[in-house]
Amino acid sequence: MIQYYNPERFKAIGRPYSMAVVAENLIFMSGQLPVEFVGDERRVVAPGNAALQVECIFKNMNEVLAGVGANLTSVCWLQFFLVNIADRLNIDPIRKKWFPAPYLPASTLVEVSKLAEPEALVEINAIAYLSSWA
Repeated sequence: MIQYYNPERFKAIGRPYSMAVVAENLIFMSGQLPVEFVGDERRVVAPGNAALQVECIFKNMNEVLAGVGANLTSVCWLQFFLVNIADRLNIDPIRKKWFPAPYLPASTLVEVSKLAEPEALVEINAIAYLSSWA
């Protein structure tokens, strides 16, 4: 069985995809941009600061995962898209904060020329494991 999950506050995005899809015991999360929502408007947080943008993304990811009965310790794989590969060193402390040992998901990190939001420096997607779907 496949279930599609879109938290109410993320529906303001208005894009034709789900924030997360639960298929059996796997959660596939769409790419998360560093956005916050104010009313029906969304905006990129901390333009120019990749570390604060990653902080925002992990906070949003945790909220989406909580909606399906999981959290960041359920994440098995992360994929990072950075506009500037040098920001890897800036985001590592944030990764360690949200994913302390032993919760170290497998990971891919690539540099890209641009993202869907011009002020975004990073986008992250994930696959997580779900022990049961409520």
